[in-house]
Amino acid sequence: MVYSSVFSQLPGDSLSLNLSSYSKPLLSSYFEKQLRTYNFNQAFKYGYQFNKFFLGISQQFISTIIKSTQQNIKDESYLSLIGQYDLSQPVKVGVNILYNNYADDRQLAINQSSVLNSTLFVKINPIDRLSITPFGGLSQNEQVGIMDSGPIYGAEAYLNNIYLNDFKIYSELKFQNEDISPRKNTLQLFKLDVQNDFESNFRNLLSGLYYQQRIDFYFSADSTTSNEFDIENNIQSRIETRYSLNDRLTLKTNVRGLSVNIDGGIAWREIDRDTRFVSTSEITLSSFDPVINESRLDLNTVVNYTRNIFNGFFRFNFSEREEKHTVKPIPGASEIVYLLSRENAKRKNNIGEQVSLSLFGNFRLSEKDRITFSLFHRKLVYNTPSELNNDDRDELLTMFNIIYFNQINPFFNMFVNLEGNLNKIVYVFKERSANNNTRRVLKLSSGGDIRLSYLTSRNVAEVSANYTVFEFEDLNPNLKSFSFRQLVLRDSTQLKLFRTISFNFLGYIKLSEQGDFSWQGFANKPVRDLEEYYAEPTLQYIYKHISFSVGIRYFSLATYNYDDNNKRIIQTFYRSTAPLAIIRYSLNNYIYISIRGWYEFIKTETSANQQLANLFFRVNWNI
Repeated sequence: MVYSSVFSQLPGDSLSLNLSSYSKPLLSSYFEKQLRTYNFNQAFKYGYQFNKFFLGISQQFISTIIKSTQQNIKDESYLSLIGQYDLSQPVKVGVNILYNNYADDRQLAINQSSVLNSTLFVKINPIDRLSITPFGGLSQNEQVGIMDSGPIYGAEAYLNNIYLNDFKIYSELKFQNEDISPRKNTLQLFKLDVQNDFESNFRNLLSGLYYQQRIDFYFSADSTTSNEFDIENNIQSRIETRYSLNDRLTLKTNVRGLSVNIDGGIAWREIDRDTRFVSTSEITLSSFDPVINESRLDLNTVVNYTRNIFNGFFRFNFSEREEKHTVKPIPGASEIVYLLSRENAKRKNNIGEQVSLSLFGNFRLSEKDRITFSLFHRKLVYNTPSELNNDDRDELLTMFNIIYFNQINPFFNMFVNLEGNLNKIVYVFKERSANNNTRRVLKLSSGGDIRLSYLTSRNVAEVSANYTVFEFEDLNPNLKSFSFRQLVLRDSTQLKLFRTISFNFLGYIKLSEQGDFSWQGFANKPVRDLEEYYAEPTLQYIYKHISFSVGIRYFSLATYNYDDNNKRIIQTFYRSTAPLAIIRYSLNNYIYISIRGWYEFIKTETSANQQLANLFFRVNWNI
């Protein structure tokens, strides 16, 4: 099943006491069942201002049930309540309650946790567009059955696009401490954007970010550590620190329709893990806490051109990323074990360089004809400084796409699409050079749309071929060059029989062939075939804002192997036939309800008596 939905609310920002995140209401819920997996997702967000009071609520609940040999249930819930009262124009007071809960019945290191934060805050606006909000309260944090509580305090600051001379400044600042002894969680955030429009055709945006978060969590202590320190659960801290600096230049040239964007930035990240209690009596390679340092450089240039019948762009991108792994020493631990652990960590060190070029163009040949093309080329160099790591490799990827559109008349248009890619991977060291391979993919598709008062239909035919060739397959019997060819026919049609009754059809046919392949002789020996059929004819009745559909859902998949005489023999077979019912309700783009269900009768190569019920339920309410 494929579904999509568009909500009116954007994802929340990093400032939890900013009321703008409640400005656009949202109500959405859906339930779906497919095979043995059940999913339920419900979300609600609403804010209301009356006189000097503001009340806001944000809530989401996610539940997943998987029924297999053992049933698994995972639930996640998030709730935020905020209330604010305006004492005066520059001073506001309020209360904020945050509750998060996670529960998983599997035997995991952390399969249940909850957080309840209750805080009071004072929001001060000393000048226009500047907000400073100190807060404090109580935090209750439960993990692996242990409840820790303590004070939570901090401050948020928000500078919303103020102007100083020719500069526009936007900034966010947040500091938060959660002292839930024996654990401690902290958050520090500073973000600054400075924009300068020198002239109408030149803009510069400089952005900086500092972010650090520490999270402490419990994990079961081994028997040695438990006896030595008299503890049942150990504590581990994970501290992530990030810095970044980015500059973006936008230039509109004197050439009509030509503009240039130049974007460059550097970023650093460090992840530091620290274990509270470590016994030195039984030190292993995994006892040492790792530290990961990552640095990144990005340069990007885009040239856009729009003029008359053509619009397009050219892009150049260069990026370099380096990752270093190390471990922290443990006082009293064996120096030999520490050195071995450090060498293991060095194996993960890597440096990656990537250069890419892309080109896009759109030609309007006439009011009814259009050609669109794109070309992309990338080179990736991946190096590992450690002599114990032989994963060094180079990769080349080239992709192209050409599409021709033509509107034959007001009722019919068609397209022809040709696309392909060439991907080559070369490992530097001989230990892995047997994996060197080249993949070539070519695809041709064509189709059209018919739109009449009584008939709407879209049909697409597609053929594709994938040839993957290993350079040294003679040295490794487990690697064989192969081909994969496929023919796909798709159809989506609606025929209006009467004013309120229509016949709908949705279906496709996929015929696939996989075989052993020789590129030099361009010879193919078939090994496996797949035949897949899907059809969904329905009869639909529409009355005002509601529609009812009934029909049949048919799906079959058969796989065939070939024997020594090149004779095709069926290997697996799956066929599902099901009565289908669909109910949809839509009211002026505010409320949308969809219920889709079918009861399928399943036949396989080993059984013909399986039955399975499927149900999908979704509600969207755009308040």
